[in-house]
Amino acid sequence: MRLTQSILTALLICVNSSAFANVEVTLPSNSELILVNGKENNSTDKLSLDNGENQLALRYIGRYQQQGSQTQFSSDVVIMTFSAENAQLTITLPRIRSNSAADAFNRIPNITLKDSTGVDIAFRQDKLIKDGMQLGRDYEKEIFDYNSSNQVAALGASAAPIATQVQPNLLQVENVAKQANAPTQTDQINVGQMLDFWYQQADEETRKAFKLKINSKE
Repeated sequence: MRLTQSILTALLICVNSSAFANVEVTLPSNSELILVNGKENNSTDKLSLDNGENQLALRYIGRYQQQGSQTQFSSDVVIMTFSAENAQLTITLPRIRSNSAADAFNRIPNITLKDSTGVDIAFRQDKLIKDGMQLGRDYEKEIFDYNSSNQVAALGASAAPIATQVQPNLLQVENVAKQANAPTQTDQINVGQMLDFWYQQADEETRKAFKLKINSKE
């Protein structure tokens, strides 16, 4: 009898351990989930993912008042690739209340990923862009092609995360800007991603100084 109870207890411990040995991601209400690890997924609240590297593709969906009119905003599809184990994560999107804020989000999607203690989780970010008509998109094929090209947020890519807790100073931002203007720079895509990264991480004062610096050189 005692042996049976011990076996049952061990089984329950194993079951409970396996139930929590994964990554749970809470999605924001103002988002539309498109893909999870290369497969279409329309979950609206919470995801349960395997430990390790995972890739999500989602877009911002929202409404705001602009000059007395109701405006519907649907952003470009944003790719997020991150690694985590046995964690509860939350994705947060900013509040958008104007056309300029919507345009700014499409240029530089301001997304945060935090664990249950409020610590920022690093992730690689990019956009899944398709030129021309957007109706009838084959997202699974698009993300397959994207991941096959080893781009910044591709699954298994060696690129460094673009979202960290580093707070850049103005000198760091200026150095990136100088690289972008250098005539010998050949990889302009990577430079643009670096600029996006440092701008997102900067505080408001640094962003203003950066804008003034750029404008003064035009």
